Amino acid sequence: MGQVSRLRAAALAALASFSFFAFVAATPPAVAASTGTLADHVIADAMSHLNAPYRWGTDGPTTFDCSGLVYRVYADNGISSRVGSTSSAYGQLSYLRAHGETSTWGGQPGDLVFFNNGSHVGIYLGNGRVVSALTEGVKVTSIYGLTVRFTAFGHTHLGLGSGTYVASSIRALYDRYATAPLNLRAGPSTTYGRITTVARGSRLGVLDAHRDAYRRVWYRVRTASGAIGWVAGWYTKL
Repeated sequence: MGQVSRLRAAALAALASFSFFAFVAATPPAVAASTGTLADHVIADAMSHLNAPYRWGTDGPTTFDCSGLVYRVYADNGISSRVGSTSSAYGQLSYLRAHGETSTWGGQPGDLVFFNNGSHVGIYLGNGRVVSALTEGVKVTSIYGLTVRFTAFGHTHLGLGSGTYVASSIRALYDRYATAPLNLRAGPSTTYGRITTVARGSRLGVLDAHRDAYRRVWYRVRTASGAIGWVAGWYTKL
């Protein structure tokens, strides 16, 4: 009996230890959010709604349209005033434009991302990714992976999230070299604004690639000076 009792006590102790571990393992997101930046909080809240169904005109708690998701996340963090007290993507874009807070470059985690001149909006995660409420639900996509065209970032000045990249620290996949003077653009098309020019022979660190409607390859690159943008791939070489 003594041996059985000892085994039973050991089993109960192991179970208690496992239960405690399971509880602790489930809690880190809340702990991380409490010590992160405001951008971290906003991104964590937005990601907590992944796969929530789309429903036009709703802002949660279980269904969202695109502007409703943005408003709910910002309101839950007590900063709805940063995006204006509006229930439409166009209204949010108009508000930020009126305050001089939109541009086609320099997006930071926690900023808004507008498409098709305000027909769609999402929250920027960094590294070219956005979370938004699509008709198939709340999803993470590339900025340039949607059928609607990128218009502008809406800058909300939340600070860099600790879980996102800093541009200067991105590791390039490989290098290419400009075979002619190039325009560094805000997106993978000549319709996007020019950020700067790149001299012939410049080394370009490739971060991403995109094939346009004409099957031409555009590269998202970082220049030697640290500028990030898109260049026409057919004017580059290995």
